[in-house]
Amino acid sequence: MAEDTREEADPAERRRKTVEYSPNAGDSCAAPPITYNRLLLMRHASLLIAFAALGAAAGACSTPSSSDAPGAVGVKASYSKSSGRLELITYDTNRDGKVDAWSHMDGTRLVWMEIDRNFDGVPDRWEYYSPAGALEKVGLSRANDGKVDAWAYQGDDGQVARIEVSTRRDGTVNRWEFYQGGNLARAEEDANGDGARDRWETYRDGALASLSLDTNGDGVPDRRLSYGPDGVKAETLR
Repeated sequence: MAEDTREEADPAERRRKTVEYSPNAGDSCAAPPITYNRLLLMRHASLLIAFAALGAAAGACSTPSSSDAPGAVGVKASYSKSSGRLELITYDTNRDGKVDAWSHMDGTRLVWMEIDRNFDGVPDRWEYYSPAGALEKVGLSRANDGKVDAWAYQGDDGQVARIEVSTRRDGTVNRWEFYQGGNLARAEEDANGDGARDRWETYRDGALASLSLDTNGDGVPDRRLSYGPDGVKAETLR
């Protein structure tokens, strides 16, 4: 039996939830496009070929710990002292004398990258690659403090399809957001940290439309709040 409380929805709270988890919001919580600067990636590819040849030559003759890429300003390769394998490539993409991109390598394979997009000295984007070289996910720092706390996954349409969030910023994912056409459509969350999802949200036109809660810890929603122009409607589901 639905009970219409006609409570006024808190507009500030609804806006807060929408902005906090929107991939189109400000830098503090935005999920930037999955594909990084294409020119930089093309540059990566050519450099990796050069570094592979350089690494092979180093393995045959000596094992330097680092080396500048031939003809590449602001690019440096670092090798394992024990195996001679390529481990790290650093870049100064804007040539200001400071490293702003770090490619972590396993030989010639790119494993993951750290990128300082705004050149403030702190990484704000992390890219993770599959053994085949495909971009699997992008890490984000919602607080813009260099600590990754969210990971975005690309859909078949090239847009963000899912973002996994560690709301406590401890590396454990406890919120899952699902996007359609680049917009947040729904979300699930383990709000109390017991390992079970207890909060379900749906969104309409960028605003929170409904919130379902599991208040007794059995894994099934038992209360729902629906948000509309006339206020909030509360329902007891069971």
